[in-house]
Amino acid sequence: MAISPWLTNNFVDSCAFDPKYDPEDKAATEIFSLHQEKDLGIIIAHSTQKEIEHPNTPSWVKKEDSGLIYTLPISLTSEEKALLQKIERTLAGSGKRENIIQDARHIFEAQKYGSYFVTTDDRLLNKAYEIQKLCRVKIILPSEFLSIVQSHANTHQ
Repeated sequence: MAISPWLTNNFVDSCAFDPKYDPEDKAATEIFSLHQEKDLGIIIAHSTQKEIEHPNTPSWVKKEDSGLIYTLPISLTSEEKALLQKIERTLAGSGKRENIIQDARHIFEAQKYGSYFVTTDDRLLNKAYEIQKLCRVKIILPSEFLSIVQSHANTHQ
């Protein structure tokens, strides 16, 4: 059984704040409602905060974002640097590493401090299985995360 999202840190990618399609839009809204009303732990990687500050980010996302906890940039150990590089290589595949540097950092932060990374980014979702083999973080859609949250709701009571 999956680890209870009520007992761990859960990271949310900036694109998961405002998905443009069903059912992810409804799931994202419900996740943030649970965060506000029931204290579901949602954390943003410091590297994601820069994306949320972008001028095209909807104002409601910026408002929701203001009440969330962020990680802080810290120095990495040699083992952590090696893992981050493995995540980068996995995400980049045969593409350019510079195109995935931020995403790799988001995932690294999520695996270091939590158990789930919620996103609607297909590039990340397509590599979810490979990433989970490198580290324990589960990369999932908002609807998948909401399902896990609901399946553990009774343990939160």
